[in-house]
Amino acid sequence: MRAIGFSLACVGLAACTPPAIAVKTVREAVPSEVVSCAELGRVTGVPGVYGPLAKVGLNDARNVAKRTALEQGANTVVFDEIPAGETVYQVEGTAYTC
Repeated sequence: MRAIGFSLACVGLAACTPPAIAVKTVREAVPSEVVSCAELGRVTGVPGVYGPLAKVGLNDARNVAKRTALEQGANTVVFDEIPAGETVYQVEGTAYTC
């Protein structure tokens, strides 16, 4: 019973974690779409939540990386592939201006 209460408390706290604001001016692309673009550098983001909220954490991490890319002057990010089923502790990608 305690495990259920603890789990609910964790989910409740995670739900209070503010999501990263979406960066609509930076698009996600695949490597073939940035062949003629200028590479600006690497960007990273770390998910703030895991487990049942992993998708939320991954989305937030991508938005953090996009915000970093925007600060570098980028308008496009190519994220490194994440192997299926793997827990993501850091999202990495390359920022480009196209």
